[in-house]
Amino acid sequence: MKLLRTFFVLCLAGLISSCVPSKGLIYGTNYDYDINADFSKLKRYTWLPLPVTAKFDPLNEKRFKNDIDKNLQSRGLIETPDNPDFLIKGRFTLVKKMDTTSAGSDYGIFQEGILLLVFLNPDTQTTIWWGETRLRVKADMTPIEKDNLVRDSVLSVLENFPPPPPN
Repeated sequence: MKLLRTFFVLCLAGLISSCVPSKGLIYGTNYDYDINADFSKLKRYTWLPLPVTAKFDPLNEKRFKNDIDKNLQSRGLIETPDNPDFLIKGRFTLVKKMDTTSAGSDYGIFQEGILLLVFLNPDTQTTIWWGETRLRVKADMTPIEKDNLVRDSVLSVLENFPPPPPN
């Protein structure tokens, strides 16, 4: 009987631990846009360079840019430096946060990643659309887990682009 109880407890512990997410968790996506912009005319885009003061992991920069390009190109948009219809300014930041939802005094520190995309009118440099997603990032993620998290966060942000046409 004691052996059966021990087996049951181990199975229950295994089941509970398998429910804990092993990858980052996307938990907040926001967007906004200029209601006067005609998104149906957007066909070509180009990237603005990152500011020289930006501290960005080159591998993550490559991951984000590649996934954003793939997503936009799958919609028929073309990246070109010649006469773009909109400019893309992107930023991914990591911020240390404290989890205050834990019971007792056992608060946890975690990293929050924020992906922000801003699409600008090339003539006026004004924002026509922006999207942002927030995600919890594990410190010990493998390159494959990072690739998957970047892909998922890009999909989360760009599911709101282009916005629906006005009624």
